[in-house]
Amino acid sequence: MKVILLKDVKGVGKRYEEKQVGDGYAANFLIPRKLAVPATGAAAGMIKNMKESDSKHRDAEHKKLEEHVHKLANTTVSISAAVNEQNHLFASLTREKISNLLSERGIEVPADCIVLEQAIKEAGTHTIPVKIGDKETHFTLSIEPK
Repeated sequence: MKVILLKDVKGVGKRYEEKQVGDGYAANFLIPRKLAVPATGAAAGMIKNMKESDSKHRDAEHKKLEEHVHKLANTTVSISAAVNEQNHLFASLTREKISNLLSERGIEVPADCIVLEQAIKEAGTHTIPVKIGDKETHFTLSIEPK
């Protein structure tokens, strides 16, 4: 049976691809879980419209993300955190925590765009690279002891 995938399905294909799968697999697994629809004329047209709108939405989100990263470029973000006597943070800063700190300041950057080799564990000044696609920039994160 030919189906059009509505989501990425491991071992089958990517979203919006038309695939030939077994009748039972399609009828008992993919279609009931809304992972695919039969590749009929009406469904193909619907999926084409969904794919176009999804593409436009992704392009708009990417442009918005680039604007936020441009706003972030070469700026300094200061925070205060609890540290011990050796100037080590009680709670290390991961990509997710840094992303949340930025969003509190009105700059939306997904955690997967922040490039860290390891979590930040010490107070001080750190240069944080941010990469979106092939564009890369950085900002300075200044951690002051409380």
